Amino acid sequence: MDDIRTEYHPHSGITTKTDRFTDFRHHTAARSKAPENPTPWEPFSSRIDFDFAELVLKANLMKLQTDELISLVRRTAFENFSVTDYDSICKMWDAASPRHAKFKKEVISVPHRDQEHNFDVWYRPLWDWACDLLKDPRLGPHFPWTANAFWDSQSSLPKDEGKPFAFIIFADKAKLLSFGRQKAYPVIARCANLPVGICNGEGFGGGRLIGWLPIVEEEKQYSGTQSFVNFKNIVWHESFKRLLKSIAPLSKIGFWVKCWDGIERLFYPLILILSADYEEQCVMTLIRGTKCKCPCPVCLIPRDELGNVLIMSMQATLREARSQARQEDKEKILMSRGLRDVDNAFSDVAHTDVHSAVSFDRLHVDNEGNFSDHLWVQFQERVKSVGRQAQSKIDEYFDSMPRWHNINHFNHVMDVSFSDGMKYEDISKLIVFAAHDVIDRASHALPYLLLRCIRKYVNVDMYAALEVHTSETIAAGRQAVKEFMQLLDQYSTKDDSGKNWAYPKWHSHAHLFDDIEAKGATRNMNTKPNEKCHGLIRRIYLRWTNFKNIAEQVLRLDHHFLIAHSIHLDIEDHDELVASHNNCLRLDSEDDDELPGNDSDDAFHVKLGAPQKEQTFAALAQLHADDNAFNRFRIKLTDFLSDSLPAHGIPLPGGKRIKFMPDETVTEHRFLKVNYESTVDWRNTTDYLRCSPSFHNFPRYDCIIIQTQAGVIFGHLLMLFTCVVDGQTHPVALVHPYDAPVGQRSLKNKHFQFWRVRKRPRISSEFFSVHSIIRGTVLAEDHSVPGDYLVIDTINTDMFLRIKLMHKSAGHLA
Repeated sequence: MDDIRTEYHPHSGITTKTDRFTDFRHHTAARSKAPENPTPWEPFSSRIDFDFAELVLKANLMKLQTDELISLVRRTAFENFSVTDYDSICKMWDAASPRHAKFKKEVISVPHRDQEHNFDVWYRPLWDWACDLLKDPRLGPHFPWTANAFWDSQSSLPKDEGKPFAFIIFADKAKLLSFGRQKAYPVIARCANLPVGICNGEGFGGGRLIGWLPIVEEEKQYSGTQSFVNFKNIVWHESFKRLLKSIAPLSKIGFWVKCWDGIERLFYPLILILSADYEEQCVMTLIRGTKCKCPCPVCLIPRDELGNVLIMSMQATLREARSQARQEDKEKILMSRGLRDVDNAFSDVAHTDVHSAVSFDRLHVDNEGNFSDHLWVQFQERVKSVGRQAQSKIDEYFDSMPRWHNINHFNHVMDVSFSDGMKYEDISKLIVFAAHDVIDRASHALPYLLLRCIRKYVNVDMYAALEVHTSETIAAGRQAVKEFMQLLDQYSTKDDSGKNWAYPKWHSHAHLFDDIEAKGATRNMNTKPNEKCHGLIRRIYLRWTNFKNIAEQVLRLDHHFLIAHSIHLDIEDHDELVASHNNCLRLDSEDDDELPGNDSDDAFHVKLGAPQKEQTFAALAQLHADDNAFNRFRIKLTDFLSDSLPAHGIPLPGGKRIKFMPDETVTEHRFLKVNYESTVDWRNTTDYLRCSPSFHNFPRYDCIIIQTQAGVIFGHLLMLFTCVVDGQTHPVALVHPYDAPVGQRSLKNKHFQFWRVRKRPRISSEFFSVHSIIRGTVLAEDHSVPGDYLVIDTINTDMFLRIKLMHKSAGHLA
């Protein structure tokens, strides 16, 4: 019933296998043994030379500073330190550069208005980088990757033994200064065959800068004209052809590579995912943007026919247009499809369809698009029309929200616009919980309906954010899109603001779950990890360049960082090999019974931290004399342990009930680390919980989900501590239970899918074993019903699915 069946592509030659669920979820690829290299720091003369050069690189030391430091170091008695001056370090970096493909420069010439314009294009040969990955023993065991589009790509290859090597390409202009005009146009590549943790990471298998495109400066006399816009598009695609020219011919005939394990394999390079915002997608697919007749880069749907998909392909349209003798006729056909008469760089790469490759991007489509520029702006305007008191109340409730790791805390939001997509994402997750008891359904019907639309939008975004999908979650996601669109239609018919909701980013939801089925979870397509790569480029620009001819300087230093990282990994492998050899020699001389136990992070469910000084029961009672939750603390703890220890197979000392004396002690802890199995991807996930009167100058007492004999309940941590019984230490939590009956489910609860809990009187606090804590959670106070709290199910994808399952079990979902 719970077994996992894995089907491999027929061309792979691997038979279908079935794993037990418990084995499958803990499976990780075996690490390939790195080849032994006694001198991994070469071509540096010694390890100390490399370490020193790497420090100079990271610390951004200039020539004078470097030479002074070298002078000091050479006066010491270190190991073979042969660095003599700054120039010698530069020579060593140059000597090490051939370890990986270096950047090349080509000059392209593009005509405009009978004049040739030259542009510099810098690129790292894409296939050389791919071969570096395929030959790396640290990455090899993690190939390949899977999704429908990947499967279909392998099916389209001409030879059974051929395997696709799939690229993810990201291109976006970047400002190099927060305040300034200097821009860059870097291109980042990732390998889609690798697991997302590696692919989206910052290590050797993560994103790599592979190109630097020219930016065409605007000319006032031609800016905005059709010919100049086409000229800029031609420059972009002619430049991109240089980036792709190492893989374009190989995509048709394949290329045999001797891989990490010494086996030769035939690979066909292709572009599976183009990660970009809408502006770049328009350039990639050569459509004319938001105002053209067919503004969707995926399906080319006419703007006034949202329910229909255009059948004619881009290439067919181009062939028809180019067959026309008159320029006017050609332009008429192209405009009818929203296309441009430019040769697309991606058409040179076989098994690659640019319209299928452009992908849904949560960051720009939703967080910095549909929510930030549309739903949120509309909601701010609606609340403003309600009155200042409503605005201030929502700000007040935002400020009172409990803090949670990885969620921004806001003091006020109603009069603020941000430029950070992550902040907008967090506002969207919290706004319903802060505004529901300010925006009344009877008095503020339209703002209330808009708030319901935002909740439906958040449902879609949460399904889109899932790290792993099943057929059930994809079906649920599609249903969420349908419900969202239906409710938004209701709102738009009543909205008198003139807002037009028919725009490309809104339409993108029509392709969202098709993209997920084709290319995997949205984190494979998200621009967020790629935009993070711009950080290193900005740092190099600010710290290492003279702000002139920056491309060559930035790319040279980026390559040095790559070389340093590569050598560093080899040295780590060397150290690990030496340590392993020494451990083998040591263990051969030791008794197996003396081997240390496994204390890895996955080996425990809960772990207490931040211990305080021991307190006697008497002192504790005096400290909390005014708090009913601590009433009869010692007696209640005695009863709890006397009942719970035997229930868990732990005998009571002497067979008698436990009795604590007032001078006996407990040790308070103010931190709890909880490992739990995610309901999304079944992996271990960690919560970091606080139970402290002052954490970063704020009281922080987190809420938790607890497993009891009667079922799952919610509670509020009051104190974490350990006590000793018969020489054994027991971790215990004092909890304020939020499990009082909440009565009949209200219409508002249904509209916003609230999971409502109600706290018991504080004197009803209970003790629970820390081991009964499932995970942490966040509860938002419902200010309209004293004592009631709402579970914020949007703090992460696991909580979202957990609450969905609870709603289903309670019969709340149809």
